[in-house]
Amino acid sequence: MRTPSRFLFAAPQARLNATGWLVLALLCAALLYGFYRMVAAFIIDGEPLIFFVSALVAWLVIASIRSSRQWRVHLRMLARQRRDYSICDFARSFDAREVDTWVIRAVWNVLSEGVNRDGPDGFTVPIFADDRLADEFMLEDDEDLLETLEDMAHRAGRSTELLGTEGFSGPVITVRDAVLLLNALPMTGERKGRMWTAV
Repeated sequence: MRTPSRFLFAAPQARLNATGWLVLALLCAALLYGFYRMVAAFIIDGEPLIFFVSALVAWLVIASIRSSRQWRVHLRMLARQRRDYSICDFARSFDAREVDTWVIRAVWNVLSEGVNRDGPDGFTVPIFADDRLADEFMLEDDEDLLETLEDMAHRAGRSTELLGTEGFSGPVITVRDAVLLLNALPMTGERKGRMWTAV
């Protein structure tokens, strides 16, 4: 029997080593020191430039918070509109004889992790094959998109060596495009070894 897609490979774990934590701590210390120096310069010298820089930083923070809230409202509205849909409806958007179910589930899982919220105030946003990656999942940047595709490929047991090369670079506009692109990638040896399972 074919191994079901629920046995996807685990997501790769990104961990900071001791050097990474040290660099992060030094950056935080440098930012705090810079902030302290700005406040001291404003209090002692009354430098107006410090006021304008502080106002700009405050405006950027407020704009970021507002944008995040608007994005959350958008996702909550999508969750309400799509409450009767599930991964089964998403999978039926593809021909299971042509498209690997592991790819379908890997794409669903990775995108779901980005938009769904847990906890008492949480919600679930079902994914549609024709959702645009830039609009619904904020994957506007090529680097973010490639990183997301690599994560999906890893979980589905597909080689990432050809991603970004000619014939395997896009355009990847919708979720359907991502599924079909990943389905065209060759399987890894580890995935081939897990194609079949004992009944």
